[in-house]
This record gives sequence, structure tokens and C-alpha cells, in this order.
Amino acid sequence: MKHIIKSLSAVLVLGAVDVIAADGQSDDAFDKQFMEEVIVSGGKEGARTMSGSAYVLDKADLEQFDFSDLNKVLSTIPGVYIRQEDGFGLRPNIGLRGVTSERSQKITLMEDGILITPAPYSAPAAYYMPNVSRMSTLEVVKGPATIKYGPNNVGGSVNLVTPAIPDEQTGFVDLGAGSDGYEKYQAFFGDRIGDFGYWIDGLRFGSDGFKELDTGGDTGFERNDINVKLQWVPDDFLGVPQRFILKAGYADENSDETYLGLTQQDFDNNPLRRYAASQRDNFDSEHRLVNLDHGLYLTESLTIGTQIYWNHFKRSWNKLDGFVEGPSLNDILEQPDLFPRQIDIIRGDINSNPVATDTLGVTDNDREYESAGIQMAADYTVDYGEFAHNVEVGLRYHYDSIDRDHLSRSYLMSDSDMVSDGIERGNKTLNDAHTDAVATYLRDTVDWRDWKFNAGIRYEYIDSHFNDELNNRQSRNSQSLLAPGAGVFWQYTDQLGFLLGINKGFSPTGASASSNVDAEEAINFEYGLRYDTEVLQAQVIGFFSDYDNLIGRCRASDSGCEVGEEFNGGEVQIAGLEVYGNYLVNAGGAVEFPINVSYTHTESSFQTSFDSSFSQWGNVKQGDALPYLPENIGRIQFGAEAARWEAFAAVSYQGEMRDKAGRGSFDDVIHTDEYTTLDLSVLWRPSDAWLVQFTVDNVTEEEAIVSWRPFGARPNSPRLYRGRVRYTF
Repeated sequence: MKHIIKSLSAVLVLGAVDVIAADGQSDDAFDKQFMEEVIVSGGKEGARTMSGSAYVLDKADLEQFDFSDLNKVLSTIPGVYIRQEDGFGLRPNIGLRGVTSERSQKITLMEDGILITPAPYSAPAAYYMPNVSRMSTLEVVKGPATIKYGPNNVGGSVNLVTPAIPDEQTGFVDLGAGSDGYEKYQAFFGDRIGDFGYWIDGLRFGSDGFKELDTGGDTGFERNDINVKLQWVPDDFLGVPQRFILKAGYADENSDETYLGLTQQDFDNNPLRRYAASQRDNFDSEHRLVNLDHGLYLTESLTIGTQIYWNHFKRSWNKLDGFVEGPSLNDILEQPDLFPRQIDIIRGDINSNPVATDTLGVTDNDREYESAGIQMAADYTVDYGEFAHNVEVGLRYHYDSIDRDHLSRSYLMSDSDMVSDGIERGNKTLNDAHTDAVATYLRDTVDWRDWKFNAGIRYEYIDSHFNDELNNRQSRNSQSLLAPGAGVFWQYTDQLGFLLGINKGFSPTGASASSNVDAEEAINFEYGLRYDTEVLQAQVIGFFSDYDNLIGRCRASDSGCEVGEEFNGGEVQIAGLEVYGNYLVNAGGAVEFPINVSYTHTESSFQTSFDSSFSQWGNVKQGDALPYLPENIGRIQFGAEAARWEAFAAVSYQGEMRDKAGRGSFDDVIHTDEYTTLDLSVLWRPSDAWLVQFTVDNVTEEEAIVSWRPFGARPNSPRLYRGRVRYTF
């Protein structure tokens, strides 16, 4: 607690710095400085010369297919690994540079530069994700640049950026509909009046679902999202240019989603089937946020930004966990021949007897999360002869908490209907945790002639408390983590540049981790080149991560462990290659033909042998590859663009993935399928006010097992037709 009090005092002292004159900077310069503050990479131009890896998708990129699935949006960027789960991207599983994609728990997720995971320290699994349809920019930052962002910076960071306040009155209404009852409605309006500006954004989208429940009924979802941003940029307030932004948001979701998948045989017969035993599964959530952002433009060289934030997320996920007594769902679905009675009950083909081995257990995984904090960043630029320095200093105090109240109920299968057996089962899990964390960083970027150097260091002090009421266990987990890093970029010619970087990354243990589990740490290297001309932008980057210790984290879908329990995996090495390119054919003509390519190759291996009760590792032998890490991912997109219309075709490929650590042939082990999908989009602007778009996702209706987790084989989404009309005023 002493560390926290000292850090809070430092925040208050820094916030009380006497303001000085702004050296006559124009309003336009001031607005530009602070409207782009949340662009962590410096935008597309900044990403091209960063001494580290960064990728930026702007509004034009996001419009090309108008995806509401963040998984599909991120598939355009190399070094990003996606494990699909529900086919709509409701709860993405995202990994960067080989870190586990499991519920996006090993990357730093932000909205407008603020941590957005419900409890990134106490329980880092990202059960909430902002809707990408309301974003104007998306960034992925990897390598030494991640020193600024934590708590997870082994792989990198993803930042979703909301629109800036418009310069003048503007608005739009966007209406979309498609197959399987797909619908999306969005309305936006904003204006700037003197010193004040605002916008309000409302979004609703959903679907009846593409899966076919044995007992009938919807398998889809509904999401609502409303956000407001208010801005005040006074002409003269305390003698210094300042900017105040208040953002508030509310989002909810109701989805008939399940953890239950299929056996291999049932998947082959009908990959869209859903068993009768999932009929009571439902996810319901609410999310609220309030952010206050303050900027001081002290001089042409010095700016200070402060953000105060609060997030609240509550969810109830009622879902099948398995049988009250007997084998796990994973074992039943992977080896149905060994458990014929259990699989027949799950299918609803036979009725249950009133015994525990025939009784289905359903748990309401009720959880409530809260996070809040204050963060401050100072940015100072100064020239010393030929050397231009940009010094960045940041400090953050963060608090988050989670309350788990998992209540079990039990049901008997009766003529394909799940009927309560009337027995009070009580709580399966009843615990809570909270964390106080102080983080600070220092980074200096130096420009000298054709060179750009950066060096920095990040420090985090994390103090977590865990209380398990069912087992009468309390624990405290304190960690101090230090992560230095450095990078260099050399602009060898006007077109060709080389980059090299090294940084230490870490991923802290969670609040419920036992004392014998260590934080995840790795030394990361990256090296590559960039080639940039008027018609061609290309980037080739190699990366290597040497893990001193890998962490595995138990989820409700893992058998043989407690939710939140953590495991050490020892030394692991991950190496890969990222390729990215944009090529514009016939630049300057009436019709231009852009081509976009991204490719990632990855290899991994455990460096020691050990036995683990973590189901995704099991009996590990030295040299085994990590689970759910594809060796090859690729995407190529062809386009045609004219003044009033655009057309795009994108082919995406993902290789096979192991369900458990191992090596050798995939044929004899549980694994996902390799698959290739084709997406098409045609967009027409009959006038400046109107936009009409038609898209087809998965044109060839490719069918593949994309995951065996949480329980059983899960399909990708089938062919989906979408139409859209937008009117801008």
C-alpha cells in the first residue's frame, strides 16, 4: 500500500504543475495534437517509421467489408492469431506473436488508450469487447513500442479508437440486414458549437443465429450500444490551451450462446447442429463506462494528458457444464464411443434416470467486474543539434475487481426437454478478488539523420487479494515487474528502411494464482525491413520470443482444475515471420486496383518435459508445439476502386491447430481443420449523401472445425449475405 500512496501523491503533484504560456500555438495545431492523442502509434504515417511493429486500420479500411466481427477485421494484420468460438466474434480469442489467444487474456486491450478488459489484473479473460462497428481506427502495436502499455506486453496491444468530435455538424443513419435474421442499425450525430463539441452514437445489431438447436428456437444474439462524447476546448482558461472530453457509454447483450459443441461424427453429418442439452444456455450482460480526458498544451514542446476512467461489467452465463457425476464433457465429445449413454442424453435421444450420472449440471456463471483508475502522460520534445528527442513519461494507478457467484442447477432429460430435478445444488464457485496496480514508464525516441532510436523501461507494482468463500481460503499476491526495451529504425534510402528491436515482456499472474506460480516473462526480438513508395508499401518482420516461464490459466471449460487456477509451463521458444504489403495498380487512373497481402508463419516448442494437470498441456515432451497456434495464416485481398464505387474480394487461410501440446502428424490427435474462405463486397455511392453496400461472407460455404474448446467441435460461420444503406447528412 505504501507504493500506491506514493504513486498517487506523484500523480497529484504532477497534476498541480503551474501552467505557462502556450507560445502562441494556433487552435488548429492544438486541436490536431489532442484529437490524435489516443492514436498510440501516431497513425499510418507514424507506423511506417516506428522503430517497432505497428499496424493501423482507418475508417476507409473498416468500411471495405463493414465487418461487425472483430476477428475478421484483425485477420488483415499479420502476427495476429484468432481462435473462433461462436461465429460472430462476440467474445474474440485474440493472440499476438504466439501468446495464447484464449479469451484474449494475454494482450493489452484498450479503447481510446484506456484499459477495457473488465478486470485486466484480477481476472484478465476478456468477456467484454467493444463493438468494432462504432470505431474509427484500430491499431495493433508489437515489439519495443509495447513498453508504454501493460499489464500484458509479451505479444502486444490492440487499441480501438472512437471517432473524434467533428469540425462541423454531421450525422448518418446506417441500416443493414442479411441472412439468418442478421440486422444492424446505427445512428450518429455530432456538432461543434464555439468551444463545445459533442456526438452521440447508437448501435443495435443481432442475428437469429446460424446453428440449429435440436429442440428448435433461436441460437442468435442481440446487442445494443449507446455512447456520448462531450468536448470543451476553451479559448482562454487559466492562460493555457486545454481540452476536456467526457465520454459515457452503455452496452448490453443477450445471446443464446453455448459452450457445447459436437462430436466429430455429428459435425460431419451437420456442423450447424446444436444438441438438446444446450437448450437452457444463455448469456446476458451489461457494460457501463465513464471517461474524463483532460489535455494541457503547455508549450510547443510539452503536453500533459490525464484520463480518469471507470468501467462496470456484469454478466450471467447460464450454460451446460456436464453431468453431476461422471466424465467431463470434453472426454464425452472427443470419445463418444466410450460414453454412449451420456452422449445419447446430451443429444436428447434417451431420457435420464434420476441418478447423478444421468443428471445434467447447468451453472449460472454470474460475475460482476469493476475497473477504475487515473493515468497521466507527459510528452516533451527537444532538439540538441542534429538530435531530436521525444521523451514520454507515464504513470497510472488502476483498481479492478471481480465477484464470482456460480450457482449450479440440475436437470433430467425427458423427451428432449430438460426438466429440473428439484434438488438444491448450491454454489459451484463463490469467490472475489481485487487488485491495486501502479504502472509507470519512461521512453525516449531520438531522431538523428536517417536513424530513429528508442529506449525505454516499464515498471508495474501489482497487489492482489483473493477470497474463496466456499473453501475458506484467502491469499495475497504481490508482484513487481520490470520491462526494458530498445529499438532502432534506419531509413537506408527514401524507399527502404530496416528495423531491429529487443524488449522484455511480461504477463502477471492473476489474483487467484497460488504462491508457487511465477509471472510470465519473455525476451522478445524483432528484425525486418520496410519498403515504401507511392504505389507499394511492404513490410517483412521476423520475431523470436524466448520465454523464461509460460503461464496457463484454467477456465470453466478446462477439466481437472479450478476456474482461475494458473500453471507454469517453463521455458518456451516461439519464432515467426510476418509479411504485409499494399500494392496499387494503375495509380492515378479512373479505376485503381489495390492489392493487400498479409502472411504469418509461426513455430513453437517447449524447452523442457513435464506433466501438467492443465488440460491444454498434459504430458509435455521437450520439443512439443503449443496448442491453438497455427503454423501458417494468410490473406490476400483484391480490389477495384473508382470515384463512386468499390469492389473487393478477400481470400483467407488458416492452418491446422492442435488442441493439446504435441508434435508430429495431426492425423492421430484432436485438432482443428485448415480452411480457406472467400469474402466479397461491392460498395456504391450514388451521391455524396448515399452509400449502398452488398457483401457475402464465406462465399464458398467452407465448413471447418475451428476449435474443440470450450466443449467439442465448433464450426465457422456459413455463407452470410448482408445488405446495407447509409444516409449521411
